[in-house]
Amino acid sequence: MGDRLRCMSCGTEIRDGEPTWEVKAYFDPNPPRGVACSSRCADKKRNESKLRAILWYNSLANPFNSKERND
Repeated sequence: MGDRLRCMSCGTEIRDGEPTWEVKAYFDPNPPRGVACSSRCADKKRNESKLRAILWYNSLANPFNSKERND
């Protein structure tokens, strides 16, 4: 059966009926999509998403970054 879920963090196969954790990320330019097999894996993906968002908003590539603007 190729339609089973896999954990987006560790890649473990999640069987039918097992609990899953949805990973919601805000402000991330490349948010993770999928479910996790445990709260630990979900927290890991959320933390990665937060770090990616912080790096993006502090980077010069961000068009909304006002650090280098001469207003």
